[in-house]
Amino acid sequence: METAMETGSETGREPGRVSRPRQRVTRTFNPLVSGAAALVLATAVLSAPHPASAATTAPVACDPSGETAADAEVAAQLNATLSGTMRGSMDAYRVSCARMVIKATAQLGRPERAAVIALATAIVETGVQNLGEDPGDDALGLYRMRAAWGETTRRLDPVWATQALHSSVLGLYPDRAWLTAPIGEVCQAVQGAASPDAYQGQAADAQTIVNTVWPLVSGPTGTASVFGVLPSGRLTYTAIDAATGTRTSDPVHSARTLGFTPKAMATLNANTLLVTEAGTAGNLYRVDVHDVTDSFQFGRPRLLGSGFTHDLLTYDGTFLYGITGGVLRRYTIAAAKPSLTDITGNTLIGTGFALKTLAATGLSGYLVGTTTAGALLSYKILGADSWTRYQLRASTWQGFDQLLSPGAGVYYGHKPDGSLYRYFDTHPYDGQGADVSGQGAVDTSGWNQVLLSAQPATVTRVPVTG
Repeated sequence: METAMETGSETGREPGRVSRPRQRVTRTFNPLVSGAAALVLATAVLSAPHPASAATTAPVACDPSGETAADAEVAAQLNATLSGTMRGSMDAYRVSCARMVIKATAQLGRPERAAVIALATAIVETGVQNLGEDPGDDALGLYRMRAAWGETTRRLDPVWATQALHSSVLGLYPDRAWLTAPIGEVCQAVQGAASPDAYQGQAADAQTIVNTVWPLVSGPTGTASVFGVLPSGRLTYTAIDAATGTRTSDPVHSARTLGFTPKAMATLNANTLLVTEAGTAGNLYRVDVHDVTDSFQFGRPRLLGSGFTHDLLTYDGTFLYGITGGVLRRYTIAAAKPSLTDITGNTLIGTGFALKTLAATGLSGYLVGTTTAGALLSYKILGADSWTRYQLRASTWQGFDQLLSPGAGVYYGHKPDGSLYRYFDTHPYDGQGADVSGQGAVDTSGWNQVLLSAQPATVTRVPVTG
């Protein structure tokens, strides 16, 4: 699937370097040191065979339950997309090993970058194989850990070994510095290889494997809280299970109306909406939500100010974005229930944002929208005249008149016929469209709202910690 990108501000990246053969180096382990520091000192530096070559020792199972049919399908997909030494070498077994690495990473609550570090290491060391014991060498497992790391059974447990590797990374990179350090540098810091360039050359393939396999391990979780406005001006609330796309409650309607004709709406939190009024004045109202259990109850809309002539609004948890005539502006929201003085930093991001729909994807600074021609676009907003635009789809999204997202790559597209469809973007911040997949209809009718907005970041996957 074609993916196009243009930027308001670009930065270059150094291409990954080609890996070279490595020599084995042995470090001394001090048994008196414990914890993460012990794991740092216990680094086992390994001379791994080329991933496509036969292993010197027989690999053992990574997943105790064995490989799955999905593993085989993913392997075929990866063999056609990888560009490094693993291209053509992936099979169901290696995918099962990658799956266990990602599972271990997810269990720690670490982000995908941590799994990329682990897999780049495994590619170089073993070609993503869980190597068993060799009478002449004590290095074994996915990362060829030596005996100083722990007992044989533990080093052959991909979950334990991966989590031990992550613990070593934390010891070497305090204050989350590993999140920004080059992948190859982090791998080398843990492994201490004689040829330190080997890992960076496999970082791109490791990222591709993680992008492809992660959905087999972790999907969206949480409740999408969707607020709406009916043609009559009455407000609605609907809860949707993000994992299944099933409504967990029937729409709750308000008895009263807004009292003005709304133009655009953004949800700040479970109790606060911002709504603009149609007309040249651009009046902005704050709507305080009191209850959405049995009936939708809200206070009298409070006029905050004028000049907000935006056709589209969305809120990412920090910033409010508005588009008027293709011009994107950003505001900082400083309070849960803001007054006009709490809406600051009126920043002109740029022009050329000719969008039909707009939504925030859950991470600050990331937006998604559609055009009248049907393109699906995502944006990374850095500041005034500094942004990156990605084309995720060139067409087919023109039928949606509203787009909303509760976070974690879950998108809902609304059509004028009252249907609401669910989509899942496996990696909503990578600027790629091939991993956006349709998940069917939430409902094929009944969504008659003229405006819809989701509370930001109510849906998550693996929390970023550590």
